[in-house]
Amino acid sequence: MTQSDQRPPAPPMPTLSPSRPRWFPAPRDRTSAALWLVLSAAMAATLYSTHFLPFYDYYQWLFQGHVVSVLLFGADTASGGVSSLYFLSAVPVPNLAAPIAIGLLDTFLPTETAGRLFVVVTVLAFAVSFGYLVRAIQRRPTAIEYTGFLWAPGFFLYKGYLSYLFGLALAFVLIGLLHRAVVTRASSLSRTTLWCLCGLGALLYLSHLLAWVIGVLAVLVHALVLARRGCRAQAGLLLLTILPGVVMAIWYVLAERGGNGITLYDSWLNKAISLTETLQFFLRLDPFPPMFPIFWSNLLLGLAFVALVVRHVDRTALRAAVATRPVLWLSGLLGGIALLLPVSMLNDLIKPDERFVLPALLLTVAALPYRAFRLRARAAAAALVAIVLGLHVVEYSAVGQRIGQVDAATDTFIPAGAPILQLAIPSRNGCAPSSGPSIGVPMLKWFGVDYVLETGQAQVNIDETSFVHARDPAHPGLMVLAPAVSEVPAAVLPAAPIYPYVQAVACPSDLSTIEQSLTPVYRPVARGEGYTIFRRTR
Repeated sequence: MTQSDQRPPAPPMPTLSPSRPRWFPAPRDRTSAALWLVLSAAMAATLYSTHFLPFYDYYQWLFQGHVVSVLLFGADTASGGVSSLYFLSAVPVPNLAAPIAIGLLDTFLPTETAGRLFVVVTVLAFAVSFGYLVRAIQRRPTAIEYTGFLWAPGFFLYKGYLSYLFGLALAFVLIGLLHRAVVTRASSLSRTTLWCLCGLGALLYLSHLLAWVIGVLAVLVHALVLARRGCRAQAGLLLLTILPGVVMAIWYVLAERGGNGITLYDSWLNKAISLTETLQFFLRLDPFPPMFPIFWSNLLLGLAFVALVVRHVDRTALRAAVATRPVLWLSGLLGGIALLLPVSMLNDLIKPDERFVLPALLLTVAALPYRAFRLRARAAAAALVAIVLGLHVVEYSAVGQRIGQVDAATDTFIPAGAPILQLAIPSRNGCAPSSGPSIGVPMLKWFGVDYVLETGQAQVNIDETSFVHARDPAHPGLMVLAPAVSEVPAAVLPAAPIYPYVQAVACPSDLSTIEQSLTPVYRPVARGEGYTIFRRTR
């Protein structure tokens, strides 16, 4: 008998079961897909649980989106003289996701409907793109991929950083593509992949500057991997994908005029707050009291998240993961930048360091090696998401009703079209005693924009952080200020001849102080929870 005759027979070719075509997903995949659909629907329902969304910069983005829809897309050209009051920067401003998207949707939808739809798309894009990143690295379904739903409605949404949140979603997709192309396949980069990375990089820059910075750092890290592997030509081609963003950044810097320069942190406490405040599921929505204990909710849910991750980490594979997964290097780089950056404001960009903290955490979580996840781990992740979304529904519904009362009082006591000076007084520790420290958002600062949109006015002293600029911002129809209580008389009384109405949003004790400081020039005509409306007496 020859040697070839002694070989074992070849295994039979696999056959497809007649009861399950090959394009039909396996039971585990069907479970995963169903869970993604359920959680996505729950997230959308959460954001539609109230008529008035309680987010800080949200209403300003509504107004800027409306201006963009008129000036850029030609919608509603007779809208309150928008074209004579505002103009758009003719440079690639790295903060365009929110105004462009809302403006485009505003061409065929009411402004508030367009804004809410963009919020839903942004939050779902963040959660889904993080899930894509996790799946790209882990290469199998895991419970971790659903945890983006925990963070999507967190700090950045409360603050209304919609362009940045949308940019982070694009950054997660870009990093996932990089990992697949450079690490998983470990082959030459295809032309299609390079063009996709190039396009994503350009979109990242236009979405938000710091989201683009994260994308650039990701490209640099993966180019280093290729160079160490000896693929210097491939590394060079990968670096070329960031060129469009670099060109637009240089163009923008050369064309930019004005700005506030650089401001450094004045204390270690403020720096510590900046490094920790983004890692919260809930913030105070001042001036209204919290619906549940904010500190303890954040602490317990944070510990549950950590437990979910730590319980399934494969400690025996940690060293190999650090050596072979560049996403972990990127997360360490972002964490180091956040820790060492002393800048509290860069021109109009507030706290740039805090924009790197959550991405550093999530990239670490996405790239850690894990043991096999059982079905109950997915159930635990889904339950954790359900608790967070449920608390948000309670919060949004209660606060939305209170905002509705402010809106009703404004419509009742202020004539349509009357100039308004709106005061939003920030509170460091909240309006009521609480157990444990918490961070607050004076979310009604820009809510007066809703009144402007309803009454057809066009002049607002918008924050010119986007590419929408006022031609003459000296005396707008709505002036929004956020002074300290002690600064209210100096801010309001000189402007009394221009503004017959003042709307103050603050804690009850601050409202009482404001009322005393404005007497006898203004008298209150409406009071409610967290607000007072004043009318000029002379």
